[in-house]
Amino acid sequence: MSLPSAPALSRRLRVTLSLLVLMHLAAVFTPPMAFQSRGPRGLSPSVSKLLAPLAAYGQFLYLDRGYAFFAPDPGPSHLMRAVVGGDDDGDGDGDSNQTSRSDLGAGEGGADDVDVHWYPDLNEQWPRLLYHRHFMLAEFLNDSYHPKLPANAAQWVGPDLPLEELKAWRLGRERYDSILGSMTDHLRAQFGERSVRIDRVEHGLPDFVVYASDPTPLDDPSTYIVIEDISIPLESLLDVRPESLPPGPPPGLGSDLSVPAVQPLDAPGVQGGPVR
Repeated sequence: MSLPSAPALSRRLRVTLSLLVLMHLAAVFTPPMAFQSRGPRGLSPSVSKLLAPLAAYGQFLYLDRGYAFFAPDPGPSHLMRAVVGGDDDGDGDGDSNQTSRSDLGAGEGGADDVDVHWYPDLNEQWPRLLYHRHFMLAEFLNDSYHPKLPANAAQWVGPDLPLEELKAWRLGRERYDSILGSMTDHLRAQFGERSVRIDRVEHGLPDFVVYASDPTPLDDPSTYIVIEDISIPLESLLDVRPESLPPGPPPGLGSDLSVPAVQPLDAPGVQGGPVR
């Protein structure tokens, strides 16, 4: 007994279905492409034009989540380390010129009544969905980071530093300060109005060649680095080489142009081990 043959699709219907499939695939791939191309000044103009006609469709099907491609090199991940108690009560990342970490403990009940909490942390955030939410918050904070502007940066407004670019930098920094301040205030309320400082921590992956010759555990302390809150160097702000800087910088720049080195968590005086 022969089975009935499927009805043949017209050429017009096949073309229409193919276009709909291509549109859906574009809606799937465009959001992560936009995420990868985002910079301090926003989306790439070309990606923004490609995303615009698909934005409503992607939002309706919840395809526009903030994720990126994870292969072949997912890159480093980022955590938040909240230092609760002690004398420090800052709404910003630790600064190597102002903050000492020699008194930090590895968890609750550290020296001098200082507690250290990590976000995300499987020991504190459970079920897994809650852990993932804190993981995304840590990545969101790092993604929103804008470095401080040099003192008196407005005095450099001109051909090398348009006013609109300076405004964009200030707006980005104000946005970061607002996000960090909101998180700090939330933790301060959660921990009984004790002082809170949030540090951004980067967890890098070992290089494949190095790992092949000398396997390193993924949670090795040397793979965790405290990211300092630094001022953007003047040459980067003006997009010129250091030797091309205008002579005689305005008064007040001085120490704000220094770039402190990042601190590995296993460096002397840095305690409180990471958990991810």
